[in-house]
Amino acid sequence: MANILVVEDNEPNLELMTYLLVASGHTVAPAPCGERGIEIALRDTPHLVVLDIQLPDMSGFDVLMFLRAEGKMSGIPIVAVTANAMVGDRDHALAAGFDGYIAKPIEPATFARAIDAFLPVELQGHQPERQWSNHG
Repeated sequence: MANILVVEDNEPNLELMTYLLVASGHTVAPAPCGERGIEIALRDTPHLVVLDIQLPDMSGFDVLMFLRAEGKMSGIPIVAVTANAMVGDRDHALAAGFDGYIAKPIEPATFARAIDAFLPVELQGHQPERQWSNHG
């Protein structure tokens, strides 16, 4: 399972993403702003960063550029998660250096699996197995 940094200023979105990733077996470090996200990333070097593009203190693009400039963060996947879902926004994010792009509102049923796609197989989460009772 992976250590994932989630940088998201909207508290309900942050809580939902954290819940879904933890339920999939990952460890999550939440950050409500870009500055805190950078601080956590440099201290803990996560396996993956989920990064909102619209943050209150700095843009997600600025956070991305800062993290990409840091040697130990240069190869870490960074996935944009944003409400900017206009034509061309995905291409703009990928051209800027994001490894992936997920539009909000996120789909709870597929979010963790979508994030796992950016992780090596050995770090991917698990989908909770349905427990069957055997009542005769």
